[in-house]
Amino acid sequence: MEAGKLAEAEAILTEGGQLARSAEDERAESRVLVQQQFLELLRLEKEGTEEAAQLVERVIPVFERHNDHEGLCRARRLQGTLLWIEARAAAATEAWEQAAAYARQAGNESERSEILCWVGSSMLFGPVPVSEAIRRCERMRAEFAGNLAPEAEMLRSLAGLHAMEGRFDLARLLLANSDHIFEELGQTLNSAISHAVAIVELLAGDPAAAEKSLRSGYEALEEMGERAYLSTTAAYLAQAIFAQGRHEEAEQLTERSEKLSANCDLATQVMWRGVRAQILVSRGETGPAERLAQEAVELAERSDFLNHRADTLMDLAQVLQARHQFDQSAEATAQAVALYEEKGNVAGAAKARGSLATLAQV
Repeated sequence: MEAGKLAEAEAILTEGGQLARSAEDERAESRVLVQQQFLELLRLEKEGTEEAAQLVERVIPVFERHNDHEGLCRARRLQGTLLWIEARAAAATEAWEQAAAYARQAGNESERSEILCWVGSSMLFGPVPVSEAIRRCERMRAEFAGNLAPEAEMLRSLAGLHAMEGRFDLARLLLANSDHIFEELGQTLNSAISHAVAIVELLAGDPAAAEKSLRSGYEALEEMGERAYLSTTAAYLAQAIFAQGRHEEAEQLTERSEKLSANCDLATQVMWRGVRAQILVSRGETGPAERLAQEAVELAERSDFLNHRADTLMDLAQVLQARHQFDQSAEATAQAVALYEEKGNVAGAAKARGSLATLAQV
C-alpha cells in the first residue's frame, strides 16, 4: 500500500482472507481484516470509524491468545490511525507508542520505524510544544540508523516544526532532503503527500511554492485512486490558491475536498470550511461566511490540533471584521494567538498579533 498500488493490495488481501477463512485460522484472518481496514481508510470506503474501532476491540483478544506481537502491533497501529482521523493527536500517540513497543517485541524494526513516523506527525500537528516536539523527532530520527524511508518522513515533520519557529531556510533544506530520498526509493504514496510543504510555504508567505508541490501531489494521489490524503491535499491547495487571489478555483477545490472527505476526518472538515468562509466574504456573503466559520471553530474544538484550532479562529476573526464586529474579531484573534503560543508556533503567533494590532487601530 505504501507504494500506492491500492488495487493490487486489495486483490492480495481478498485472497488472503479467503485462504484464512478456509483454513479456520482466526489469527491470520484477523491480520487480514486489520490490513483491509487500513486500505478502506485510504480509499474512504467507510463514512465513520466506528466499525474499524469495533474490529480493533475484537481482534486484540485474538492476537493476545496467540501471543502475536505482530498482530497486536498492527491492531494498535490501526487504533492510532482512527484516533488520528478524529484529530486526537495525544490519544493517537499513546496507541502508536504501544504499537511501536509490540513491533520491537516482534523484532520488526521496519514497522516500528513506520509507526514512529506517525508519532512524528503527531508532534507536528498535536499539542506537544514545538521545542519539545523537535527534540522528540530528532531522537526518533536517530533510531532509524540509515533506514531512509522513515528518515524522509521524519524530515518532513521536522521541516514543519522548524518553520513554526521561523527557520524557513532550514525547513526547505529538510524538505529537499526528504524529497531526494523519496525519489531515490520510488515511494510514490509517501512522496505525494505534500502537506508539510504546504505548512512551511504558507507560514513563509509563499503560497505559489505551496501550490506547486501540492498540485503535483494532488495529481499523483488522484491517479492512485487514493481519497483520504487527496481530500486534505485539496483543502491545502484551496488555501494556497485563495491566498493568490484565484477565488473561483479555490472554491472548486473546497467542493472537491468536501465531497471526498469523510465526516469523521475532522482536520479536513475544518480546513475546507475555513477557506470557503473566506471566499464567501470576498463575495460579500458575510452571513453564510460567519455560519461556516463558526462551524469550523466548533468542530476544531473537539481536536487537540492546536494550529488548526488557531487557524479556524483567525478565519472567524476575518469574517467578523468584514461584518464590522471588531470587538468579537479581536477576541477571536487573541484566542488564536494564545493557541499558537501554546504550540510554540512563533510564525503563526506573529502573524496573528499583527492582525490584532490592526484591529486595535479600527
